[in-house]
Amino acid sequence: MDAQKPLDLEFIDAIKKESYENSQAYDMLDYLTTTFGPRLSGTDAYMDAALWAKDKLQSWGLEEIHFESYADDFRTWETIYSSIEMETPRYKKIHSLPYAWVSGTKGKIKGTPLLIDHLNMEVLKDYKGRLKGKIILNPNIGSRDDVRTGPFSDELLSKAANHSIPNNPEGLDNSGLEPFEDTVKRKVEDKKKTDIIQRFLKDEKVAAVITGSPSQPGIIYAKQLPYHKQGDLKPVPHFVIAKEEHRLLINMIESGIDPKLKIELKVDFSENSKNHVNLFGEIPGVDNKLKDEFVLIGGHYDSYHSGTGAADNGQGSVTLMEVVRILKKLKIKPRRTIKIALWGGEEQGWNGSLDYVYKYLGNPIKGKTKRKHAQLSAYFNHDNNGHKIRGIFLQGNPELRPIFEEYLIPFYDLEAKTVSIENACCTDHVPFDALNIPAFEWIQDPMHYFSHQIHTNLDVIDLVDENSLSHNAAIIASFVYLTAMRDELLPRKK
Repeated sequence: MDAQKPLDLEFIDAIKKESYENSQAYDMLDYLTTTFGPRLSGTDAYMDAALWAKDKLQSWGLEEIHFESYADDFRTWETIYSSIEMETPRYKKIHSLPYAWVSGTKGKIKGTPLLIDHLNMEVLKDYKGRLKGKIILNPNIGSRDDVRTGPFSDELLSKAANHSIPNNPEGLDNSGLEPFEDTVKRKVEDKKKTDIIQRFLKDEKVAAVITGSPSQPGIIYAKQLPYHKQGDLKPVPHFVIAKEEHRLLINMIESGIDPKLKIELKVDFSENSKNHVNLFGEIPGVDNKLKDEFVLIGGHYDSYHSGTGAADNGQGSVTLMEVVRILKKLKIKPRRTIKIALWGGEEQGWNGSLDYVYKYLGNPIKGKTKRKHAQLSAYFNHDNNGHKIRGIFLQGNPELRPIFEEYLIPFYDLEAKTVSIENACCTDHVPFDALNIPAFEWIQDPMHYFSHQIHTNLDVIDLVDENSLSHNAAIIASFVYLTAMRDELLPRKK
């Protein structure tokens, strides 16, 4: 272990015992999702849930517990009422979700949809002057049927462990990681293209836009538009409907049947940034030489407006809360300080974590660093899903392999054995990694996360495995403890 002391197996066994026998993670997730539901950034539901988490951290005896605003120019948006109904040729309730960050309708609107690819500006131009008060139905049917599901096979994990290329398109993450600066530029360019289309729809006074869910029938994959900042335009109402109902409407229209829809959407869309906050707490280090150094764990606390945000990322948040609960319960005396962060605004582009990085660590684009950059040993993020941890991604840093391979030895019985050089995409660890801070995500069995849970109406606690939460908390708590107790910081990429 990089010439460090042997693993403290006695303390790790204590972590496992507390986590396996007295876990509070699932009960916390049940309360979080039942009481507060979805936690879209900036909403009262998000803030109420954050206050509850703050009280939990205080009850366990953490210190320096506080909120920090990550933006003073963001908006608040939430649904008050939403409905799509087919009135003729027969009555049918259309299962739908509004896009986030769109305007409401002006009362009830009725009409037969026009089949138009509204994402194709050349197509839209042909309808200029003819769209006032019209409902647009995009005829394109997307698909998410090719997403990875089920547990990782031993063969696949073995290949991942032996890969030598961090950005491997055949790897477990299946996407790789583009340079941070390229990501920022791409998002700017994508928004410019979206602006052109949305301004056209608004100028033409389109009544509403409807798209189909790319997920399996019955699963509504929620969407949002990039207009969460004050001063951004307020787009016309957009909805996503279930795949089978999307197909039904298209078939009707193409068969000469005119389905008449009744649509209504009421939203609270205000220029209010008060609830856009991150939550922090810490367990202070006790070593006089190392206590200013720290290990940071974090995950995003916000969610989409669909489901109850159970897997994405309620489970990650409560698992991290469980980590610090366990460590406090065991009266840990870490050499380095251990900090927890629950981020806001991840779903709109890492807003919470990125603000922290710029404030305290440095500028990932310019490569300039601040004092705390040299004090942060590692950032462990948790935002994959609520299923079993099978190992960890190294983010292209081979120096860490022997260290993390030893960290995992106590958890071989949980099938957590794999250390892969691969990069993980695309959550709050990314801006940390861009500054060459050791920042990690976990290898977790996909199960039904990508097919059923992420960003959908089925992101509910019913699909979260209770045992996985307690097992994952034990693994993460051990990694945090061992990293906080090392003689040296974790090695960084050369």
